[in-house]
Amino acid sequence: MELQLKTLYNKVFGLNLFKYPEFDTDQKVPLPAFADATALDIYTQGLNKDNYEMKSIFGTPLFMPCKIDDFWLPNEPLITLNGGKLIVKTVVAGLKGTVKEEISTKDYLITIRGIIVNNDTNDYPEDEVGKLRTLCEKQGSHTVVNKLFRIFGIDEIAIENYNIFGIAGHQSQQAYQINALSDRPVELVIKEGM
Repeated sequence: MELQLKTLYNKVFGLNLFKYPEFDTDQKVPLPAFADATALDIYTQGLNKDNYEMKSIFGTPLFMPCKIDDFWLPNEPLITLNGGKLIVKTVVAGLKGTVKEEISTKDYLITIRGIIVNNDTNDYPEDEVGKLRTLCEKQGSHTVVNKLFRIFGIDEIAIENYNIFGIAGHQSQQAYQINALSDRPVELVIKEGM
């Protein structure tokens, strides 16, 4: 199936994507389905382990492929990170404003938005949506591979909730949004006698 990704993302998420100089986002190309790592290796020319860059079978760049656990999310989803700091504000009599004490940084709030497409037929992508559901309902943290996550030091996420959006007039496509928090393994040490 051939789609115009720019038009589809604008219709579903209200995003006005711009064109990359070396790759026209309105260019019609066959899109990979929700795939496990083995299946995507057939579609791509391989993963560069140092910077997570991938190319399609046409040699066009995939700018931000995203892998959660053992699954590459389809059609290069859009990822948004929101960060912040935990700051304690103390009021001091006679002082204008407050005294700020920076405690730490907050978890990153992560939004992953994408579209699953059934490339083979005009049928609903039931199997791929089932894989997405299994992924989202899995207990515990998920390992992630993505260039943006690497830059911000995020190796694991905890999925907080997810949304499934209908796309009017497109029965072979399913839009989704995953809302997650950055996570990291923590070891607790129990000291005896305390």
